[in-house]
Amino acid sequence: MSRSFLAFGILVHYLLSTGCQRASQHEALHPSPLEELGKLPGVRRTLLPALREELARIEEEGGTPELMTPRLPPADENLAAVFHELFPGDRLEFLLAKSRELLLSGFPVDDAAARAIQEFLHPLEVQQKAVRAAMHRPKSVFPIAYTAGFAADLRFADHVIMATRMELLQALLSAYKRETGKSLESIGVALRISHRLSQAGHPALRFEGARLRRTVLDTLQEVFSHGEVLREEVAKLREVMKNILATWPEDADTWKAARALGLHAYELVRIGRLFDLLTDEEAKMLSQEYDLRILVERTRTQADQDELYYLTQMRQVIELSRKPYFARKSALDRLVSEWQARRADEEVLVACRILLPMVEPGQLAQAEDHANMLAWAVALNAALGDRNPAEAVNPLTGEKYWVESSGEWLYISGIGTDLGRHGAIEIPRFPSPK
Repeated sequence: MSRSFLAFGILVHYLLSTGCQRASQHEALHPSPLEELGKLPGVRRTLLPALREELARIEEEGGTPELMTPRLPPADENLAAVFHELFPGDRLEFLLAKSRELLLSGFPVDDAAARAIQEFLHPLEVQQKAVRAAMHRPKSVFPIAYTAGFAADLRFADHVIMATRMELLQALLSAYKRETGKSLESIGVALRISHRLSQAGHPALRFEGARLRRTVLDTLQEVFSHGEVLREEVAKLREVMKNILATWPEDADTWKAARALGLHAYELVRIGRLFDLLTDEEAKMLSQEYDLRILVERTRTQADQDELYYLTQMRQVIELSRKPYFARKSALDRLVSEWQARRADEEVLVACRILLPMVEPGQLAQAEDHANMLAWAVALNAALGDRNPAEAVNPLTGEKYWVESSGEWLYISGIGTDLGRHGAIEIPRFPSPK
């Protein structure tokens, strides 16, 4: 994955550094040897009965790298296919940087700011039309080679990011022009694009989808704060959100995918390639505690026990992930405490120092993402006059959202994140026509 993708992974920086950053370190490798490791030749030779049983269980679930690598449908049926080299490769880094700069500026303050957005978007009309034309395709399957582990080429995500930002900038520009119907249409397209990315399952893509969705919701707040939106336009957006929430990705699927990457990681450990799993920061920290050459050999010889521990822990994580976050958190905290207590244990070093630390921030990111989207669904329902707008339970906190009013504005809080303005969504009322 390109560095441009990594540069914007602030929301879940640890997860992105332990996933996508490692992928970028592998880009120079020839893919064939890595793909062969995806067949798990090392663990299949294990003499440890419990590890054999765990592998058999994972195969039955369809959770090995080979079984998780998707078969791609025909391009004309696959929305994900439109993002293949959608933007010129030699321009993509600039486009990502410039779009980020424009979005950070927020709602255009004057004609000059609006003109800057329009001049940026004008050469991208072909790409915008291509994405919108593909939105009707019935499937969305991204080319993720789990058999390559952390080295899987995920650079298509940069094109998804850029397509989403293109719609968000269009939303701001349309709102400035008081074309609020077009503005909310762009918000809806951006939500659908980020949703498709988060449905891909791969941890890096799931959390990039969450980060993108947060940007979309922040832009939506800008539109409501500056534009005169019509009731029927809000109703259309509510349907988009309703459909997204109805097809929300299962948290457990992300951790099954993470486990597949972990299986591949242990194959690298078995052939003495521990360094390929480490970020620069991790390598530096470990070098202060160990002779790294000796450590590589020890992790290689202890790989079976280490992997067995990792897989049994991930089995618990996956089972916990079937519960709402607030209902799983206490058990998750106990697991995290155990992993932290065993950080100095060389027998489980790969599990407790490299792979399992991504679980806690990733679980929180999933919960916050879901809480944010549900909060906006509550906001739209309340704004449109729903009699019970706050019946939804916040998956992050386990409590109901709070809906308060002041004049013609509604304020939705109890989100548990910093979404909206000062942790609350602000939205005007849209009374039913008499």
